[in-house]
Amino acid sequence: MNTGRKIETKRLNLLPGVNMRDSKPFLKMLREDGDFQGYCGVKFSEKNLSKFATYFERTGQEECIYSIFPKDSMEKFIGYVGFHRELNGDYEIEFYIAKNYRRKGYCEEACKAVIKQIFGEGLSVDHNQITVDRLYATTLAENTPTVELLKKIGFHGDNPEDDPILVMQGFMDEDKEINICPVIKMIYEEKSMCT
Repeated sequence: MNTGRKIETKRLNLLPGVNMRDSKPFLKMLREDGDFQGYCGVKFSEKNLSKFATYFERTGQEECIYSIFPKDSMEKFIGYVGFHRELNGDYEIEFYIAKNYRRKGYCEEACKAVIKQIFGEGLSVDHNQITVDRLYATTLAENTPTVELLKKIGFHGDNPEDDPILVMQGFMDEDKEINICPVIKMIYEEKSMCT
């Protein structure tokens, strides 16, 4: 869980995620934005949605989630950005921006701030300072806006000349049915540092 401090950008305040403040608006976004399956890998249902009710205070895999608020409207939660550690030890960046705030540069601005922090002095997770020299990101192969955003902030294939890696990933829905989706995997390394 994020135990760090606020990060400020030109237009945003990134606050450590807190369920009490952020869960309700996040669940509302997932319910209403119309791209639940694209984000979660499974079809929308209230049961699948309920799995995200405690998203901001997860523990156990070095999760660090920042909630995103515009500086001019500190009560308006517009999404989140953060990272988590996978079982293999790799760190994955993750983000979500409300539909009405997309294509305005907010996600890019928030991602750059978190990347700069984790590659620099680090981020506090469960009161431990975490720094990395490599992140990766995955998204559905058909999610062109996210792939373009990741490229814009410095993500690339394993080798900078390579295209993103296409893998198949399974997501289990509430009926224990597995949905197999083509997923793009991209890498961000210290030499990619965004400014």
